[in-house]
Amino acid sequence: MRRVFASFFLLIYLFSSTELHELVKISAFVSHYAEHKQEDPTLNVFAFVKIHYFNGNVIDDDYAKDRQLPFKTADCSHSSLSHVLPLPMTMDLPAPDAFHPGKLPHYDQSMLPSAHMADIWQPPKAC
Repeated sequence: MRRVFASFFLLIYLFSSTELHELVKISAFVSHYAEHKQEDPTLNVFAFVKIHYFNGNVIDDDYAKDRQLPFKTADCSHSSLSHVLPLPMTMDLPAPDAFHPGKLPHYDQSMLPSAHMADIWQPPKAC
């Protein structure tokens, strides 16, 4: 039973956050290929894919059916993890000052913890 639930949730995740939902359009691919096959019986699947995916965006008589094929349109209606993650942040840092030999930087001791500060956190003592 766990395997069934895991498979179900995996499919929900894949269909909602990846382009796997385009595989639902496979039936449109098969029917459009059958139409082209009736017009030209020598047409094979590779030629069909070349015509529709590797020749650019050709506007012809069946342009509306071509747009229904899988991976032909940029349908951004699904939610994705990439919409939630922030963009990488860039920061411009000023150029460092030139190094002057013989001139040491000032040593700031104000931020160092004092050694006697731990002495005040002692347990109470009976007199």
